[in-house]
Amino acid sequence: MDLSAAQLADRQRIVEVIDRYASALDDKDYARFRTCFSDDAAVHYGETVLRGPDAVAAYCEASLARWGATQHLLGNYEIALDGDRAAARTAMHASHVAPDGGEIWVVGGTYVDRLERRDGGWVIVERALEAKWSERRAITA
Repeated sequence: MDLSAAQLADRQRIVEVIDRYASALDDKDYARFRTCFSDDAAVHYGETVLRGPDAVAAYCEASLARWGATQHLLGNYEIALDGDRAAARTAMHASHVAPDGGEIWVVGGTYVDRLERRDGGWVIVERALEAKWSERRAITA
């Protein structure tokens, strides 16, 4: 499929939003994290449904508070553009390390997103995390 220069630029901007989500989480930069979402965004983490960037940020901050460090790695971006709307599927692999370094929890899955161009920029309007597997284990030196 051939994409125009404008479509390639849109695709890159969408990848940047998806990546900003992960890097802002890992940096615990929740102000930057909020910029990934529309004001009316709906985010599904399993059975939990959150509405709006403030609710999503508060939930993630509380959920990640017990971990000393996290690393969210993303790839295999599948993006379907439709004018000012897009659908995306992104593979994720997230590692969560306890503050004392003694435990790690690793999750693999997929982010399923709907995005829209609003006020000249792309934002996530709906996200669902489809967790595929996880592993918890002690870290030994």
